[in-house]
Amino acid sequence: MRTIYSSLVARLKEKVPALRWIDFDFGQLEQASAGQNPPVAYPCALVSIAIPRCHDLTETIQTCEARITLRLAFNPLASGRTAANAPGDVREQALSPYDTIADVYAALQGFENGHFNALSRVSQEKESRNDIFIYRMVFRCEFEDETAKSEIYT
Repeated sequence: MRTIYSSLVARLKEKVPALRWIDFDFGQLEQASAGQNPPVAYPCALVSIAIPRCHDLTETIQTCEARITLRLAFNPLASGRTAANAPGDVREQALSPYDTIADVYAALQGFENGHFNALSRVSQEKESRNDIFIYRMVFRCEFEDETAKSEIYT
């Protein structure tokens, strides 16, 4: 998972310069006290990686499916009006998070390296929160885990 995370961070830093904070998701958005901001810089991408399925290839090598969840959070104070009757420049500013969302998708869809195969988006949606705009994107990929093959772990 370390390899996947490091590759994602490098890719997002390179392809989505609008992101000011990229980190593992340790619940930073839920840590804010009343009236205080979460310990992140906006816009941010918080990453979590799960491995819901594994299949043995050998006694010490498995094929694994990884599910990568990105929570993209945007400054709640910068959101504006999106109504059809809002002035065009105000509406464009309010819709700018969707440009970052599109850039993240473009950067990660099909991204692969020698450690995992191409990422494929499986879902995306806005989280139901009133205090902050959070958008969740989920990708999947497969990789071979040879960790148990290493002499360090035997």
